[in-house]
Amino acid sequence: MRPSASARPTGRLGRTIALLGLTAGLLAAAPAAVSAATPGPDDTTTGDVAARGCERAFDRAVRAYVETTARRDLDGFAALLHPDVTSVFASDGEVLDGKRATVDWLRGFFADDSWTQSFSVAKQTVVGCRTGFVLFDSVYAVPATGTRVPLLIGVSYTYQHGRWLVLQNQDSVGRI
Repeated sequence: MRPSASARPTGRLGRTIALLGLTAGLLAAAPAAVSAATPGPDDTTTGDVAARGCERAFDRAVRAYVETTARRDLDGFAALLHPDVTSVFASDGEVLDGKRATVDWLRGFFADDSWTQSFSVAKQTVVGCRTGFVLFDSVYAVPATGTRVPLLIGVSYTYQHGRWLVLQNQDSVGRI
């Protein structure tokens, strides 16, 4: 209920009270305005933009996997690995648990320059900024001996602290 005109303060006091009332009203509305302007997790547009950004970052992580292997870049490849990575090999079913074991194995593998390996993406899936998977058709070859082994290589990634990291790498005799 509003006081009658004769009961309302006039002059400077009246303007001050009116200004305070207006300010209080604006401040009370501010959280709603800020939350309406701030994209939330259910905001489709923002979610789509974030997902596309994560997909592009995932594409870069997949390229880095292939490129560091081709260059035999142990440090670069190690940077792609999650601390709890698991690696499984088709040749003998050996399982390596953790980044240290995987990097130790890669050290010997990358030191040998007699082999080549191809990678062709057969399937790639990204789920937001959480998980990603790539399946490579691959051929591991040792030209000097005529060895040629077709492989399917499945690589599962997780997104942590703004980076895609390999969580599991598994080979199986492939289809090429």
